[in-house]
Parts: sequence; structure tokens; C-alpha cells
Amino acid sequence: MKLRSIASLIVSALLTGAALAPINSAQAQSTSTLEEVKVRGVLRAGVRQDVLGFGIVDEKGKIVGFDVDLVGELAKRLKVRLELVPVTATTRIPLLQQGRVDLIAATLTYYRQRDDVIDFSIGYFAAGQRLMVKKTSPIRTISDTAKKRVGTTIGAGVVENLKKAQPEATVQTFEGYPEAFLAMQRGLVDAIVADAIILAGLRANTANPEDYVIIGTSLNRSNYSIGVRENDSKWRDAVNYTLQDIWRDGTWDQIYDRWIGSGSKIKLSKDEIGFAMDLWE
Repeated sequence: MKLRSIASLIVSALLTGAALAPINSAQAQSTSTLEEVKVRGVLRAGVRQDVLGFGIVDEKGKIVGFDVDLVGELAKRLKVRLELVPVTATTRIPLLQQGRVDLIAATLTYYRQRDDVIDFSIGYFAAGQRLMVKKTSPIRTISDTAKKRVGTTIGAGVVENLKKAQPEATVQTFEGYPEAFLAMQRGLVDAIVADAIILAGLRANTANPEDYVIIGTSLNRSNYSIGVRENDSKWRDAVNYTLQDIWRDGTWDQIYDRWIGSGSKIKLSKDEIGFAMDLWE
């Protein structure tokens, strides 16, 4: 009798656990990052610190740039404090998946493969991938990179785009864009490929910007988006609506002029980057 009672208790416990497991799982999934951010009172944003104009360390040791100001506005409008977490092209998505950041605003372009593991906001900045070479280089088109060495960053989707456009190019990857640019300056690679705005930033930050030219037609037509964790539509909607408000009230223009446009070192017009305002409607 005693053995039967113990067996009954064990079976009952197992059945209860099995019944509760789906409920707990559903409860965990129902908690949006939006609630977590508001309860915490802090928005943890993953940003680059190696891309002039978007995220770079200034002389005071602070990370500044377009993406930093953009997430600053998001935090301000959500009425929470902003915490910046430095990321690279390699670490940004894993850090988001691991829950160490709430979003990534880090020159992140949409690719179908990436959409399998994270979700994306609406586009907030037009980004087309092109080549940059020394002014004295014979390379003038993507086709000219056949049997040439082309540098870019680890984890950049541009690698696949370049391979499709010119399969005979040899791609060499580096930890960041500054390292790739330095390799080109030293003759270790013949060209570098990246988003046009990133190339313009690298060039603007050199002692002799006129020594480098951005060439070729764009390898793609994409936009920078904010990355959020999968299956959290409440958080993604909150980010999207706030981005639209930032655009409509003129704040986006102010941030653009400060870091990319006439008031910046890069000095690129909206026409040059091909920004599509219909993305915000």
C-alpha cells in the first residue's frame, strides 16, 4: 500500500509538471522587451564604435554618432535611460540573441539569412555597397576586382554580394572597417568594399581624403534597420512607431545634418545616399 502511494505521488508530480511546462513557456514568451525595458528603466542598445558618422569613440572616450543619437531619442521617448553596449559586425547579433542588449542599431542591413534569427525594424538609412580604392588604382568597376584582393569585415553580408558580382575576387576579412582600410593603405589589399556611407566616413577621417575614390555601381540596395529579438511584435511596433515620429517631427534631419550632412566631416546629401522617405509612411 505504501509503495502504491509513493508511485501515485510520482506519477501525479510528473503529470503536473508536464501540464505546467507549456503554461510557463507561454508566460515567458508573453513578456515583451518593451515591458522589460520600462520595468528596468534602461534601454540597452548595441552600437558600433568603429564607423565614422554612426558610432565612434570621441576624444572624451564617449561613443558618438548617428546611431547613438537615434537610440538616444528612442530611450528619451520611452522615458528610460540609455545604456550603450559596444558591438562589432561579428558580435552584434549573438549579443541580441543572448539578451545582453534590447536592440542593435549598428549599421545593420537586412538579409534573409539574418531574418531567420532576428527581426528588423523599418529601414532608417539607405545603404548601398560599393568599392573604395586608391586614386592611383586601375580598379574602376566591380569586374576589375577579378584576381584582386578585396577587404571587408568579418560577418559582413557584403562578402556574399561581392562573390556573386565577381567570383574571381579574393576576399580578405578584418575585425573592423578601420583595419580593412589600413590594410588597403599599406597595400595588403587592392580595394575595400562596404556600405557607401561607411567608405565615405573612412575617407573623410584620413589626412588626405582626395587620395581615395568610391567607385562602381552598388552591389545591393538595402537600408539600415534596428535589430530586435524574434517574435516580439509589441517591441518591434514600439520601435517602428517611435522611428516614424523621429522622422516626421524633423529630429531625423537634425541628427543627419550633425553626423552625415552639411554640418559633418562626411558632408553627404540625402540625394547621394538615396534615402527613400516612403519607408517612413
